[in-house]
Amino acid sequence: MTHLFCTLLAIAAFAALALSMKRHQRDLAGRTLTARETSLARAGGWSLIAVILAVDVAVFGFGYALVAWAGQLTMGAWFNVAWLCWKTAPSRKGR
Repeated sequence: MTHLFCTLLAIAAFAALALSMKRHQRDLAGRTLTARETSLARAGGWSLIAVILAVDVAVFGFGYALVAWAGQLTMGAWFNVAWLCWKTAPSRKGR
């Protein structure tokens, strides 16, 4: 259950990091964010990545936690890349 929780947090973390990039803001938020909102999204994304590591270390111990953390971040990043590709696909632009 911890793996699923941390993977969901990783998805949220990478979504926040994507939201902090100007080129993804229109796709995700429908508008360009202010500088403050962009900074908050970036800080929130990195904070969630640190929280995931802390949860993994607390539950699994340091050795296994790094392996689990890398896997969870990979799955979170993959999900966000797939979602952004789907959302910005040329066939979906007209919808």
